[in-house]
Amino acid sequence: MVRLIFKLKNMKTKLISTPYNLSLLAQLGDSKTMQPKISHLIHELYSNLFSHIADGELEMEMVSAKTRIYPQDKRGLWKGKRIKKNQKVVIADVIRAGIQPSHLFYLKLTEILNPKSVRQDHIMSQRIETKNGVEGSSLLGSKIGGNVTGSIVIIPDPMGATGGSIAEVVDFYQKNYGKSKRFVVVNLVITPQYLKRLEKIKAPLSVYAARLDKGLTKTDFIYPGLGGVGEMINNTKK
Repeated sequence: MVRLIFKLKNMKTKLISTPYNLSLLAQLGDSKTMQPKISHLIHELYSNLFSHIADGELEMEMVSAKTRIYPQDKRGLWKGKRIKKNQKVVIADVIRAGIQPSHLFYLKLTEILNPKSVRQDHIMSQRIETKNGVEGSSLLGSKIGGNVTGSIVIIPDPMGATGGSIAEVVDFYQKNYGKSKRFVVVNLVITPQYLKRLEKIKAPLSVYAARLDKGLTKTDFIYPGLGGVGEMINNTKK
């Protein structure tokens, strides 16, 4: 099932809870699932989500294209809409859980857009954890390729828990690299608290997710959740 949860002035949220995506998430959250299966599942889930982002967020253009039939018959001319090739898109890789899905999106976008219009940035964001739970996040360092004015900034980040990291990343871009056309956040699992936090972001924002979970534990981890996706991908889970 694909549905629009809500649409505010600056934010829209689409939940892509198809039976296929939910089945893959169930496997991903199973404690018996290990690498390389973990990475295969994440690749498949984000490949499914990518088509929705491409259809819902990228600009379209009318084209007239000759098919292979055209040399034989002049009616072999296709006219219709396709994704506009020359549009600026920035993929923000929020390390660590975002590394794999971000690079997947980057490669897919370079296939359908002018590669010169697509850029990948790397954001070092770390949750600040105390005995009372997660108390914000810290940007330790980053590799930003330049201004984002007029660009769509896509942030593929598997877990949407408190929303603090995403809010900080958006704020970081806006304060230092210009005003983007909009931000598009792509999660696997999100919480009601996450959405409430993202509602406060002033910039135009779209949120796509495969599953809306019940909420946060006392230490601000998602339940039922999937576990630490960054740790799962990198085999650092204790």
